Amino acid sequence: MVNRIILILLVALFLFTGIDKLLHYEGFVNALRNYTLVPPGAARWLAMPVILAELLVAVGLLVVAWRAAAALLAAGLLATFTAAVATNYIYGEKGICGCWFTITLNQGTGVHIVQNLMLIGLALMVWHDTRAGAAAAAADAQTTGEAAG
Repeated sequence: MVNRIILILLVALFLFTGIDKLLHYEGFVNALRNYTLVPPGAARWLAMPVILAELLVAVGLLVVAWRAAAALLAAGLLATFTAAVATNYIYGEKGICGCWFTITLNQGTGVHIVQNLMLIGLALMVWHDTRAGAAAAAADAQTTGEAAG
């Protein structure tokens, strides 16, 4: 039950943020420009791949065969976002984070960083549980095959 709730939370999060950034594309490009880690002129080139990756994660988490890879991609994206927000928080501009245009236009804060770290943990839980479930199913199939043979 808890795993399903975590899965639904992550799907909703990535689906909403991807769609939200798509609907507010220019705002997202401007938010990327404020990141210390984003080289000048790269924001426009990074925006669409980030949005597509978020939407891919949302869809991938729904497809059992893709779930482990999608959860790992989610953790990687969140780790990258966390590093970017933390770098801005410590060294850079205090522009908006670019996560939620419809809900809020917050700056990256220490709370934001902790929130992302928790989301990374949830994504890794989904990845681990999906891999453990696949390994258990493979072991059962092998045991069943040996018993039949």
